[in-house]
Amino acid sequence: MKVIVDKKGRKYIVKDKEFSSEKGIISKEDIMNAEIGDELETHMGKKYRVISPNINDYIDLMKRKCAILLPQDLGLIVGFTGIGYKSKIVEAGSGAGSSLLFFANIVGPEGHVSSYEIREDFVEVIKENINGTEFNNITLNHQDVTEGFIEDDESTDLVFLDLPRPGDVIEDAYRILKMGGFIAIYTPFVEQFQIASKILRKYGFKQINIREGNVREMEYKNNRTRPNSRMAGHTGYITFARKI
Repeated sequence: MKVIVDKKGRKYIVKDKEFSSEKGIISKEDIMNAEIGDELETHMGKKYRVISPNINDYIDLMKRKCAILLPQDLGLIVGFTGIGYKSKIVEAGSGAGSSLLFFANIVGPEGHVSSYEIREDFVEVIKENINGTEFNNITLNHQDVTEGFIEDDESTDLVFLDLPRPGDVIEDAYRILKMGGFIAIYTPFVEQFQIASKILRKYGFKQINIREGNVREMEYKNNRTRPNSRMAGHTGYITFARKI
């Protein structure tokens, strides 16, 4: 997989076949022979730079049928749970798979991410997105997670839930978490984390914290600096708790 970028920063995934857009065509031969840093040009004179892609580039460009978690939320989860290389993660409510791929990149080949998704149409999208990567540390379970996790007791470093009713699986999440492991729950509405927090306490979770990650970009044009007026004011709340 290669990623090309135009002068306006717009990115495109290209594979070993002809690339076609409203700005012209780049031949299959040119794409196959291109190396990182090369400049490719369509027959209409539109120029693109070949860059070395990272996981964020792929998530930006991957197929999706729903809203996805943004880097500001995924970064909070990594930062406040301490997951990293070799970690074992279980997630439920994968959607298009952005969090799944992000976590797979974080834990590396010696870690593992197991994902549960009940919707068949989402599962097909996730499979397609996984196939576009080189990750071999992912297990995708097409099943209802409320019927129970298949993981062993105390085998998991992090359980991440992006579900309408996360409380339905909190008890079983406690079972599969290692002592000291974390649960992180993404909810767009206050009422959801209020309910989830009560259930977390009921089943013995400690250090319950609710956080929201907002990112404000700055505009700098002609020596005039101000906040970007298109700031995303809210994405969701993330409830963290620990098995202690």
